[in-house]
Amino acid sequence: MKKLVVSIIALLSFGISACSSNNASRNEESSSSTLKTSKQTENKKSEKTPLQILNQLAKSSKSTDEMYVTGPVLVGEKQPLKPGIYDLEITGGNGNINGTRKYVTGGMSINWIGAAPGGDDSPVSSKFRVVLFNGDKLEFRDISKVKFTAVPEKVTPSNQLGEGDYIVGRDIPAGTYKLSTNAKLDPEYDNLGWRISIYDDISGDSKDQTLNPKNSDVAVTIKNGEIITTSCDISSSDMPIDTAKLTFTPMK
Repeated sequence: MKKLVVSIIALLSFGISACSSNNASRNEESSSSTLKTSKQTENKKSEKTPLQILNQLAKSSKSTDEMYVTGPVLVGEKQPLKPGIYDLEITGGNGNINGTRKYVTGGMSINWIGAAPGGDDSPVSSKFRVVLFNGDKLEFRDISKVKFTAVPEKVTPSNQLGEGDYIVGRDIPAGTYKLSTNAKLDPEYDNLGWRISIYDDISGDSKDQTLNPKNSDVAVTIKNGEIITTSCDISSSDMPIDTAKLTFTPMK
């Protein structure tokens, strides 16, 4: 399986023309192999963990102006939307965010429902954290305008996450946690709540979990470099959905 780190390694070595022939061949090898192969071929001092590679991805982020969506939005070095880590904001419309990952065949799905703030009374988010890799493709249905704001290279970790993609060791510390939420979960709709997917690029595995009235006693263990993808679906409009958070309380 092609791993997402292939895309990142290729991106980080793009445009570096002053390297020695030794480094050039090493970069070429690492961009066409999995992370495990890359670790075996690179000098030990230059080895990078998935977390370090993902932190470097933030350097390539470049904010966009508000843009009208007239078709698929491609992610690439030569595209208006560069690979990177972004806060995606919907500024017009109410609909679906979908997409495909070029280098990941399982986990890290792109599938959210969103709306511009003030445009609808339903509990739908307008902001999402997204990790985007070279070759990814976003598609928006019934959403007319969006804006991508680059997330800084260094961020303050938090134990409360909104909707989107979050990196363990960067956005949230590694550990074992009990899950809860500040959003009202209506027992009448016992299948509505939070959906969580935890993707491990080294193994290529992902594990899914839910937090809802039917499944409210939930604990997870997360490791540095894993990517958590969250999605919230609730029936109540008692609170602005952009303030809904999934809370990770450390377990002793």
